[in-house]
Amino acid sequence: MNETELPGIRKAIEALPREQRRALLEWLIESERGVAVAEPAPPAIRKPKPVRRPAAPATLRQAVLWSIASIAVFFLLDAAIFRSGWYLRYLAPDSTTGQLELNVFWLRHTLPGKAPEAAVIGDSRVAEGFSARNADAGAGDRIHFWNLGVPGSSPRDWYYLLRDGDPDHRRFTALAIAMDRYSDEDGGENPSNRMSDLSYSVGRLRWSDCPDFAESYDAPELRRTVLTGCLFRGVTLRRDVQDFFAHPLARFRAAKAWRNDGKGYIDGYGGKPEDLTGLSVDFGTGAVNFPPGLKDWQKNSVNGFASSAKVPQTGALTAYRKLWLGRILDLYKDSPTRIIFLELPGGPLPPPRRETPARFIESVWRRPRVTVLPGETFRDLERPEFYADGLHLNHAGRPIFSERLGAKMAEIAGSR
Repeated sequence: MNETELPGIRKAIEALPREQRRALLEWLIESERGVAVAEPAPPAIRKPKPVRRPAAPATLRQAVLWSIASIAVFFLLDAAIFRSGWYLRYLAPDSTTGQLELNVFWLRHTLPGKAPEAAVIGDSRVAEGFSARNADAGAGDRIHFWNLGVPGSSPRDWYYLLRDGDPDHRRFTALAIAMDRYSDEDGGENPSNRMSDLSYSVGRLRWSDCPDFAESYDAPELRRTVLTGCLFRGVTLRRDVQDFFAHPLARFRAAKAWRNDGKGYIDGYGGKPEDLTGLSVDFGTGAVNFPPGLKDWQKNSVNGFASSAKVPQTGALTAYRKLWLGRILDLYKDSPTRIIFLELPGGPLPPPRRETPARFIESVWRRPRVTVLPGETFRDLERPEFYADGLHLNHAGRPIFSERLGAKMAEIAGSR
């Protein structure tokens, strides 16, 4: 097509009706651009400025990560403070944890002397009723004795004390384990569920001990609590920590004094001066005739001693003793240490004989290097004048019991 043809084409287009001219225009545009013809775009609208919205809530993944991070930080702080060994040096000396830790400290920091050593381990009846000095005398000073009695403690606590205090299990020529009774008669408490054992032993529990320690509790709800308190020592020691920060200087002085001189305090202790002369008890009814002048703590203790309440027998005490006293025996199974079991005098008056047999004692007395003293060995001490309350020997009964036990342990250790 040349330029002379354009005027004619223009006239032809102008002669077309308006609808045809629009259709022709759209066709031309489509042909030139190769795209579909759209409706005319609406006029441009100014976009408003973006509105800043509040941050979206954290996702579940973020929440889990924050929780893990928080636990990790707490875990590290707890380990730095309570597992470095520093804080254990400044526990309250009269606290449950502090008493056990002091015994471990003295064992680790006292060099053995020339004489062979022996120890008696138990609860408050040993702490109050046994004198290492009197036992030394009873043994003719051929053996030096340790009083490892920790008031309120139990065989579960004794295991950890001995495991860490005597790590090679060869320090003692003889170790006496004092039992309140040989009979496995259950009391009102399942010993496996004693929450106080965590407080005594928490300073000895390694992370690797925690699952097993928690599993040794029968009650599932206690296992969770115990596991947490074992993994995070600060949770178990929080009251001690609060007291520490309330009186830090006093705590430093008391802890240092007990570390340096506490064993001497214990060895020099002479026992409680009180006695129960004139006491009588009807064990059938539980009626008690108190002598005049007794203090409330003496009466309360005697009432507990005189109680004749019977509880269902489940075998819980047998199982507990087999587990924890059995573990102590296993500590020393390859050691020359002789293990001696003894039954403590039963109280200020001869208590009724137990009907439940001594199943644990019957299961171990034939084991190598194990001696079981006859149950009647100390029964002649079951007299009111030898007791300060319903449980503990006094200043008169303490030396008799200690000298006699020292002599027997020296005889048994010597026969080895």
